[in-house]
Amino acid sequence: MRLLKYFLGVVVVLSAIWVWAARSDRYPDRYLLVADHVWSPGLIDADAVLVDNGEIVSVGRAAELDTDGAVPRLEFPGKTVLPGLVEPHTHPIASALLGAVVDVSGFNHQSRAEVMQSLTEAAGETALTPWLVAFGWDPVKIADIEPPTLAELDAISPDRPMLILTQMLHEAYANSAAQKAAGLPLSHGAVLRELDEVNAATSAIPPPAPEVVEMLLRQQYQAYARAGFTTIGITGAVGRHADPVGLLRKVGQDSSAPLRTYLYLTDEQAGDVGLHDPAQDRFAILGTKLWVDGSPFTGGAAIAMPYEDTHLVRERLGLAHDHSGPDLGDPESFADKIVELHAAGHQIALHVQGERAVDWGLNGFARAQELYPNPDLHHRLEHNALITQAQMTRAVDLSVSLGFFVDHITYYGHRLPELFGPDRAGRYMPAGAAQQAGAVVTLHGDHPATPLGPLLTLKTAVTRLGPDGAVLSPEQALSVEDALTAMTRNAAIQLGQGGRFGEIAPGQRADFTIFSGNPIETPPDQLDQLGVDRTIIDGQPADLRPLWLSRPGLMLRVAASVVF
Repeated sequence: MRLLKYFLGVVVVLSAIWVWAARSDRYPDRYLLVADHVWSPGLIDADAVLVDNGEIVSVGRAAELDTDGAVPRLEFPGKTVLPGLVEPHTHPIASALLGAVVDVSGFNHQSRAEVMQSLTEAAGETALTPWLVAFGWDPVKIADIEPPTLAELDAISPDRPMLILTQMLHEAYANSAAQKAAGLPLSHGAVLRELDEVNAATSAIPPPAPEVVEMLLRQQYQAYARAGFTTIGITGAVGRHADPVGLLRKVGQDSSAPLRTYLYLTDEQAGDVGLHDPAQDRFAILGTKLWVDGSPFTGGAAIAMPYEDTHLVRERLGLAHDHSGPDLGDPESFADKIVELHAAGHQIALHVQGERAVDWGLNGFARAQELYPNPDLHHRLEHNALITQAQMTRAVDLSVSLGFFVDHITYYGHRLPELFGPDRAGRYMPAGAAQQAGAVVTLHGDHPATPLGPLLTLKTAVTRLGPDGAVLSPEQALSVEDALTAMTRNAAIQLGQGGRFGEIAPGQRADFTIFSGNPIETPPDQLDQLGVDRTIIDGQPADLRPLWLSRPGLMLRVAASVVF
């Protein structure tokens, strides 16, 4: 009996400790947020924000907002409060899954030998699936990385299927076992250049257990929040899961989710899932994502003039001297698709890199607005690597926002002249010209194509520094204020949420990102050295508890799936 009482006492104590540890932090419903600086587009001389029930009541000087000291204060000395950062173009399921496979990226490898060593070491390890999947093969960033031969991959993994995805996810390499499992011929060696082949190979991979994918996705949401984001726009519900839209809805609608989620469906999904109310608090489906061309770093950009005739283009990428990207097909059929989606009220996000792809997008948008005028429906052009001045002007006339993937400069700026020549490299990702043209300019990271790092994106937009320290077309740089506006107010506008969040202004949601210092006063080349202290969504701290505390049931199901 005494032993039983002792045991029960231990259980009670441990339960109490777990309940205490599992609780989430909570701020008062009404409080004054005080820091050294409060920054928002157009805001001058503020150090405090009054918050009530998740909404911003007023902003200004602390002494003026709380004259009698009656309001509870949250003090952040030395810090700067900004509107919550918005990532308008990302892929969280793919990021979550590829973050759990073998890393062979140029971000963490300097040579082909290092990459092959990582593959060899991983060949016998347990993974999410029976296949050996690697991500990040990068013939542009890693100087000596020639394509792997079928014999090399078969030697590393003779029986276990192996698939290596390139960094931009537009090509892959597979061993014999993987190609046989996918029903592909072995006649072309290890390389899979056609998108149909890549899709066939990835579709043959046995998917991880659904509860494992949910766990990884929830962890990815926390990673976005730790990086400083309070909102993400998902441009295509892609990722190995039986119901990716349903999974994103489940996680995004969770009241404890650390992010707001705005989703664009793929074309295949658009007929299956209807649009949701864009004013929904934490999760909404806005429209459809379409791909017009591919990656500049695989020859997939639909450009007006051919790629340069260089060793990188000929030998490393395997492109002909007159290659100018893919044949885009029938422009009438594409425009008809744009009109159909527009007429149904879908906001359309188009992946465009080259000038020909941009023209297709603008022509489709112009026809759609002519046939079905809707001044409240503002479409999007994504990436815009080589968009021209005339195209930017036309985009402004059509109220089309322009999202720029400046991380290309961060990691590949030194190789752009070899791909496109000095003149085109000089206008690559022309965010500055777009700003001057009056466009709604946003910045994105397109994860998992590049690592999660909004402060590095901010630095590149302002400095245009490439990996070799050279500045690429400084006239295309944004000011710090304009770059931050692109990552806050403009990104909210692009998602159709302008006025709800994206600024620190009365009536908007109390979403904040708190930096360790003041980005306006930080030297531009040191912006990526700032830290993110925390994020706040709807006036409360983002829930970043370990999943075993916040989601014990999910973690038990994950453990069961692994064991059984």
